[in-house]
Amino acid sequence: MPKQKGLIQLTGTLEGICYYQLNGKYISRKAVGPSKERINKDPAFANVKSNNQEFGAASKLSKAIRLGLSVNAKTFKDTYMASRLSGVCRKIIQKGRGKLGQREANLFNHPKALIGFQLNKSNPFNETYTANPSVSINKSRTQINISIPKSTKNNLKNVPKPATHVQLTAALSTVSNYHWSTKQNSYNPVHPEQNGLGTSQQTQALEITNAHHNIEIQLNSPIKSNIAENVAITVWLGLTFLEKRNNKFIPLKTAQAMQGVAVL
Repeated sequence: MPKQKGLIQLTGTLEGICYYQLNGKYISRKAVGPSKERINKDPAFANVKSNNQEFGAASKLSKAIRLGLSVNAKTFKDTYMASRLSGVCRKIIQKGRGKLGQREANLFNHPKALIGFQLNKSNPFNETYTANPSVSINKSRTQINISIPKSTKNNLKNVPKPATHVQLTAALSTVSNYHWSTKQNSYNPVHPEQNGLGTSQQTQALEITNAHHNIEIQLNSPIKSNIAENVAITVWLGLTFLEKRNNKFIPLKTAQAMQGVAVL
């Protein structure tokens, strides 16, 4: 441990460094928090432990959403998407029933938190595409339809110069509710067989200069029947600008956006 130098000897903590006296000598070291074992066992850290448990549940909800989105999560995300999504899921858990540290993790407790969530914060979907999609679902919750009555060039903002076309991507991800298990000392999905599943569909390449009417995208749930009531279906809509070159459509990867549009 390094000794303090200089005429003035300190005690206390300053800017992450702990200063104290040991055996008549003044010592400085990097300040560290309580150990994991102490947090788990010391009653003084009960709230810290409970918050950690719920942060863990938020991470699991976030992971389930991303698993269902699969390649789309990787295609449209920014660097901090996963941590931002976990933060939103933490807010959802705070709306759940139960005591701190064991509250239910269920997207239906606060579905609006996910609507408008941007996979890429620097390229918001709603600031790139201003057409108004509507989302509907059948009674058995096995088929989702996204409808856009009209889409024109005026609905596209910040169009990159090389872009000639645009393509829409619809995706869904299923997320079970999670309950705290005292026996297992962890949050677990109530319906693991229906958790973290997904699918996606894309439109054809749509020419930017043309108006397009009655765009329909249909998503069929990977769960064919008996979808549990506490399994949420998150629905996402994304956009990619394309450049037509030698009769091929080249995605412009810096001009992609996707956001949550429904929780069903």
